[in-house]
Amino acid sequence: MVRHVIVVGAGPGGLSAAINLAGLGLKVTVVEKDTVPGGRMKGLTLGEHGEYAVDTGPSILQLPGVLERIFERAGKRISDYVKLVPLDTNTRVHFWDGTYLDTTRNVERMEREVAKFGPDKAPALRRWLEESRQKYPLAYEKFMATHADSLAYYAPWRLLSTLRFKPWQTLYKHLDGFFHDDRISYALSYPSKYLGLHPTTCSSVFSVIPYLELAFGVWHVEGGFRALARGMMKCAEDLGATFRLGTPVEQVLVEYGRAAGVRLANGERLEADAVVVNADLPYAAQKLVPSEARAGTRLTDAALEKAKYSCSTFMAYYGLDRVYDELPHHLIYLSESARRTDREALEDQKVDVDDPPFYVCNPTVTDKSGAPAGHSTLYVLVPTPNTSRDVDWAATERTLRERIPAMLEKVGLKGVRQHLRAERYFTAETWRDDFNVFRGAVFNLSHTWTQLGPLRPHVKSPSVEGLYWVGGGTHPGSGLLTIMESANIAADYLSREAGKGPLGGWPYVPPVEGHSTEPRARVG
Repeated sequence: MVRHVIVVGAGPGGLSAAINLAGLGLKVTVVEKDTVPGGRMKGLTLGEHGEYAVDTGPSILQLPGVLERIFERAGKRISDYVKLVPLDTNTRVHFWDGTYLDTTRNVERMEREVAKFGPDKAPALRRWLEESRQKYPLAYEKFMATHADSLAYYAPWRLLSTLRFKPWQTLYKHLDGFFHDDRISYALSYPSKYLGLHPTTCSSVFSVIPYLELAFGVWHVEGGFRALARGMMKCAEDLGATFRLGTPVEQVLVEYGRAAGVRLANGERLEADAVVVNADLPYAAQKLVPSEARAGTRLTDAALEKAKYSCSTFMAYYGLDRVYDELPHHLIYLSESARRTDREALEDQKVDVDDPPFYVCNPTVTDKSGAPAGHSTLYVLVPTPNTSRDVDWAATERTLRERIPAMLEKVGLKGVRQHLRAERYFTAETWRDDFNVFRGAVFNLSHTWTQLGPLRPHVKSPSVEGLYWVGGGTHPGSGLLTIMESANIAADYLSREAGKGPLGGWPYVPPVEGHSTEPRARVG
């Protein structure tokens, strides 16, 4: 009988698990190596006096109802801990030819945006939205909010209802079949990069991601996602969970084939009935779990070495003495190279320092809390290879530090260099060495067909009883939303093991309320 669970890591997956499990009445101890919660979501400060605060991990919240339900099933209201803010424009996507597209939840505005690219595009958008509206609840429940612990996941009778949506198609072919314009197709398929894939190699199942953003909007957390980490920790503490911050774990204790607790770096032993690991999966498997306990699984050293991993990212964090309030919160530039389909591009073999695609978060237009009055912050992400490639990271940093301010003019951010007051940079080696991310692959294992569902590492360890994995490396995959679902899956298993039956109100597929209804902030 499970009564006490240790959660290793206070990233979003560990925090979601802690709220779920403490809400069930279980004793929960969260052990985190950093002195603040959040993992990659913990944020950082810049400037001589720490006057700029920026997020370092997720910057977009999709499908906020899933997060809200985690609080609700534990008897709490998310509005007592954080404020979720909807964005008017989801993302402004700039293209290689100088044009741009604003994506938005408002379907009439979205139709006007795509109509800029031809009179047939608005009707195409309506057809795509209707097909996606039908696909979304099926795809979400059958591919994301499910255990995927056996090959029955692929049973014909289970997936029969999804076959009309042609999941074997690539994401690019699916979108091109509606829009016949690379600008719109690539604008809607850019999330595939963060799955470790290209639109021409990614399954059309993942078209549910751009649909979620158009149907439910894109959301920000007031105070940044670092505030979400603090709010989730406070909620878990209010439910009785104990947090031990600044406390690294040295090993998960496995006795007689069962997780028995953890040994801390200081030698202290903490005993428990189950252990949930929320750390980068390939790193944690090799560093925290004895090799003999991983034999015959997808988590052996050999299997992890052979697995396919996502790209990494070069990050530039800026504090500026001006505000770009004429621009949206999220900006993307898709260069001509984003459409390359040669092997070098598809496998992220080299760094593009000449004309790379990039993403910018411009949060101060929505949330003034991260900078002094009249100042702002920017978060710039440039995809790069992970550390398995032969890259001179110091030279890459020097080049991109110099070139990024000029690159930003392509998305309307003029004069960044002269307004720069504080800066910080991460390379793939930073993610690997400072954040314990295997190979610096920030989006973890790629989401290829051989690394999806039951073919991806399982939430419930098949070799160690009482050991669970949550995070981007396990099913259902990388991204804040899917990481929260992995925590729900772990909690469902543990709820049953504790004799409390299935996790209440899960799986939960938030209903589509209507595309044109403007979302309102979640406030108390």
